[in-house]
Order: sequence, then structure tokens, then C-alpha cells
Amino acid sequence: MHDQSLESMKTLIHITDLHFGKLTPGAVERLEFQIGQIQPDMCIVSGDLTMRSRPREWKQARAFLDRLPVPYMVVPGNHDLPYFNLYERFQYPYRRFKKYINEDTDPTYVDDAMAIKGINTARSWVPHYMWKEGGISQTQVKAAESFFRSTLSRNIFRIVFAHHPFLPPPDKPRTYLVRNARAALQAFERTDVDLLLGGHLHLRYGGNITSFHTLINRSMICIQGASATSSRLRNREPNSFSQIQLYENTIAAITWQWNQTNYVEIQKTVYRRTSGGWEPE
Repeated sequence: MHDQSLESMKTLIHITDLHFGKLTPGAVERLEFQIGQIQPDMCIVSGDLTMRSRPREWKQARAFLDRLPVPYMVVPGNHDLPYFNLYERFQYPYRRFKKYINEDTDPTYVDDAMAIKGINTARSWVPHYMWKEGGISQTQVKAAESFFRSTLSRNIFRIVFAHHPFLPPPDKPRTYLVRNARAALQAFERTDVDLLLGGHLHLRYGGNITSFHTLINRSMICIQGASATSSRLRNREPNSFSQIQLYENTIAAITWQWNQTNYVEIQKTVYRRTSGGWEPE
């Protein structure tokens, strides 16, 4: 990102792994309330809207999105592919997502302060045994690079969101990342991407891409979300979502965590743009 000032601050909400069909009681209603209170400029949903891609789960997810009082962008997750119908899974993996949510599985958005690119990393099959970890195709990498190149003359934040992670948890560096992550990150590096958002692991953490990907020189902040509303937890990680404030050369990430009755603010991490890249305060 350039050093010139942004005209105005923007607010994002990032939610992931909703898993309609296996919900934490009361969480969806309070999540809707908090989003309404915050009134973000964009709500980003990074996949796994459903638990088993059943029609009733998709209808619940559709109704949730319809109730949101703000703009939103969505990509599929691996749980959003047909689970029981193997023919449909391999022949028409995104048909249910397109029917209930959006025809575009790789959405884009641009305004005066930010360019956002969603990338569908859910795959019905990939050539290794950890098929659920998903992947990014060369076609998607080229499309993302082309999209961001079209914004390079403008002083805006550049943001990518996908279901699968580009950065492993700090305590689990051997965690599988999205397939073809390096090629994607190299394209993001060439086009000045600032922020990566993801889910899938049901774990909340963040950091700089360069802390793990040593061949990447550009500083990019990655924020991974825990499940926003599902009772399907990992390591007893509570449900949570992120509120992200974009200021001039500053990213502030606020965590709202479920306490069995409401979402409460528990943490705020601020990253500032320096001559050496993004640095935490």
C-alpha cells in the first residue's frame, strides 16, 4: 500500500465456518445483532456455511444472509460441497452454493478505499490424501493478479479472502495449507496485497505471512477465524468473529468472542505500515 492518505476509514466483519446444521444455541441471533450494531462497510464470509450441504442447511444460511443489514461477500468451504451425493459432488460441486448463495464463487469488490478478492479454494478432489485442504488453480491465481493489477494506480487496501489458510497456527507449523499457496502468495506479492482472511481450522490466530513463508518478501497480514456460530469446535476454541478497521496505513483487528450469552470484545491487535512492512504495535 502507498503512503498517501485514505479518504476515509472502512470497517469489515469477517466470519467463517458458520456450519448451519450444527449451531451453538443463540449464537446466530447475537451475531446478527452485533453485525447490525457495528454496521460494517462489508461482511466477509469465508466458507463452510453448512455442515453437510443439506437443502435445509442452505435455506437457513440463505435466510441468515438475507437478514444481514449490510453488504456481504461469500466463498464456499469444503463442507459446502455435496456430502452424500457423490455424483453431484464430482460433477457439479458448487451447484448448491450457486443455487442458494451466489453464482459467483470468486467474487470481487472495489470502492474508494479497498479492493477485495474472494477465492474459492473448496475442491471435490485434489491429488493428495488431505483432499479437504483445498487448492488454488493457476487460472484463479492469474485472475487474482489481473484484478489487483487493475487497482495498482490507486491508494487502497488490497484484501484476499478464502476458506483455506495461507498461514499455519504458530504452534502447529506442519499444518496443511491450501494447495498452491506459494504461487498465489507470489502473485499477491507482485500486486501489493495487504491482508489475507481465512478459516477452515476453527482456530483464531494471526500474523505476518513472511514469518512462515521465507521466500515471500512483501509483508502481508493474515487473520484466521475460529467458527463464528458452530458447536463443532476445535481444541475448545470458543466461537468468535473479527471486526477489522482500516485506517491510513493501519489495520486494527478486534476479536469478538462468544461467552454463552453474547459476543464480547476480548482483544485488539493493531498493525502499522512501516518502511519494513506491517508491524504490530
